[in-house]
Amino acid sequence: MGVLERSHLTIIREVAREGSLTAAGMRLNLTQPALSHAIRKIEQQLGVKIWRREGRSLVLNQAGEWLLALANRLLPQFELAESRLEQFANGGRGTLRIGMECHPCYQWLLKVVSPYLERWPKVDVDVRQKFQFGGIGALFSNEIDIVVTPDPLYKPGLKFTPVFDYELVLAVGPEHPLRNEKFVLPEQLAGETLITYPVPSERLDIYTQFLQPAGIGPRQQKQIETTDIMLVMVAHGRGVAALPRWLVEEYAPRFDLCPVKLGKKGIAKQIFLGCRETDEEVRYLQDFIEFAALPSLVT
Repeated sequence: MGVLERSHLTIIREVAREGSLTAAGMRLNLTQPALSHAIRKIEQQLGVKIWRREGRSLVLNQAGEWLLALANRLLPQFELAESRLEQFANGGRGTLRIGMECHPCYQWLLKVVSPYLERWPKVDVDVRQKFQFGGIGALFSNEIDIVVTPDPLYKPGLKFTPVFDYELVLAVGPEHPLRNEKFVLPEQLAGETLITYPVPSERLDIYTQFLQPAGIGPRQQKQIETTDIMLVMVAHGRGVAALPRWLVEEYAPRFDLCPVKLGKKGIAKQIFLGCRETDEEVRYLQDFIEFAALPSLVT
């Protein structure tokens, strides 16, 4: 049995990720013959078959699947370690990888990123929206450095900092009968079309904190991924949506929207930034969190 090397795991991951030797070779800067030779050498060196051929494709066998799972765990750790060492060597240079765990938070983040980049000219920001509603796992696997979420999941090794308070309100259009109400009650939404982001209802506050405790559901739910399209639909009377008050007020002049309080007391929320406790000494990461909490950024 030979020694398992990091390069072996990288090849296994890229071949599985790309689905073809040609595409994997391009990612690895190898020609297809060179990659084929490397694959044979890995199996010879490790003394075990990793792939089986199905037609023109290579498919991982049981040993290969185990090694792929290992690669997916270990390689992000190596990449993070190298990135951190480079940052220590360069003094504040690096990439801050931010995962989004809520759709409307993206609008808020735009207001933070631009002035932050001016403060840190050697730091780049990479916003990864594919981690919507799965950012905690991405933090643990070192695929992102910060998660933006309204619903922190406190676990050992993670730290969450509240950076922005907001109120969740009902956005209604110019002709909607609820437009002039001081607040709405759950039963008033029973006949409405509720427009939401494509998220399970158990992750939506309009359900968990407003409708479900009253045993009420909307007449219909429509899922839309883009905030602008959602608000256009609301403005044209196709439904109502639950969104942060600051976001509705920002779009109000453009779409003639009105924010209405949800219940007599309203629904108060916060945006949190979560990071790994082991990253608390990374200066530009902690500065981003402190900077995001400044009250002057979002009014």
